[in-house]
Amino acid sequence: MKTIHTMVQQAELLVNALVEMIDGHACDFLDAEEEIVRFVTRLGSLLEQEVLDRLQEPTKENRIVVDGKVTTYKGMRPVVFINRFGAKVRRERRTYRNEEGMYYPLDEKMGVTRCQGYSPLMSYLLAFFGSQTPYEQSAQQLSAVLGFSVSGTAVQRNTEKTGERIPVQPIRIIRDEQQNTPCDLMLVEVDGTLSPQITEEEGITGRESLKQPTEYKECNVVVIEKYKKKDEDEYRRIDRWTGARYGKRVVFDQYLHQAGMKMGQMSANEVVYLADGAKHNWEMQITNFPGACCILDFYHAMEHLNRFCSLLPEQRVKHKYARWKAMIYDGDVYHFIAELKQAVASVSDRDIAQKEINYFQNNRERMAYDVYRSKGFPIGSGLVEGSCKYVVGKRFKGSGMRWKKADNEAVLRVRLAAINKTLYEEFRPKPRLFSGFSPEINSCQEGGAAA
Repeated sequence: MKTIHTMVQQAELLVNALVEMIDGHACDFLDAEEEIVRFVTRLGSLLEQEVLDRLQEPTKENRIVVDGKVTTYKGMRPVVFINRFGAKVRRERRTYRNEEGMYYPLDEKMGVTRCQGYSPLMSYLLAFFGSQTPYEQSAQQLSAVLGFSVSGTAVQRNTEKTGERIPVQPIRIIRDEQQNTPCDLMLVEVDGTLSPQITEEEGITGRESLKQPTEYKECNVVVIEKYKKKDEDEYRRIDRWTGARYGKRVVFDQYLHQAGMKMGQMSANEVVYLADGAKHNWEMQITNFPGACCILDFYHAMEHLNRFCSLLPEQRVKHKYARWKAMIYDGDVYHFIAELKQAVASVSDRDIAQKEINYFQNNRERMAYDVYRSKGFPIGSGLVEGSCKYVVGKRFKGSGMRWKKADNEAVLRVRLAAINKTLYEEFRPKPRLFSGFSPEINSCQEGGAAA
């Protein structure tokens, strides 16, 4: 504490010196800020070391029971990690051993067992930045923010290791209070995108594995929002959750089911399901949201309308597109489809034209846009399409990027946790329970083994 008191006293001297230097044009305010950051960093590191030194051991028993196993004291060993201020802090602490390995009660009390050689806050920052941009770029950004250098390797290791321990299932990662909060409207939007992954061949590892061809894997994305009604046709959003999953559609179907239930689907007064015209999207709706109001993405419908109009004689395209767009927007879908059928006689490719007509016929029950707008419902899936670009595209589809499947999925889980504002909780300590050793426990274990 003496060193800390000395530094606090030096703070006033530093302030006076900086004022004199700025007034004398020996430095500018930017230089002053940097000097203050260096001073605060040194002081912060001293404070953290003092806290670490004064923490009490969770137990001083020579034998304890951890997860039902007798664990024996094996002496004092140091714990060393890098803190938020870039300094290595060190402390001797009690160590224990059982047949599964070493156990450090103080480490688990602090949560540093989950942090790859860093303090919890520092590990969180490494993982957060690593989930936002490529690792080297993340390291540069984080170094600029912190005031000391961190490596891209440290960013990568913390990001991927953090992702490995985050559960995949929505039922485990969505908070219970989100399920228990009722809403007037639940909006569910789904979409999919592709991202590059390295083709992994059995038996090929190391650098050779990185030379394998690239294949594009589908990642499905879901955004679920909950709203409270403000007035007759206006809603106020009270919650949002974003999810994403690589793999087969049957896997995403199960993921979507869990997400809807855990977000409180059963307590929503009304559910709106919004997607493009892909058949599997509506199969998932029937399975998981059978009573939902189904809305075909208006802008996806416009893409199909544009494709049909491109087959018309050039002089008629602009007029027809504007007329038919207005009809769709106003909910006059059956009349609109009838006019498309009449226009087939003048198109350049009847097969393509018929496919577009079939698209509108198959989705006509989901195109009552005048009704949806009158109820205050959205008619475009821009939210989930933007999420596909933000969640997957921005982080996983950069120039030259290729991912191994496990790394890709681990970083995706970290990215989703950051987006859903739950990543910080992954660095809270989660110590295992232990109890004092008693001969009765040991005899029970021996008896069980003999039996």
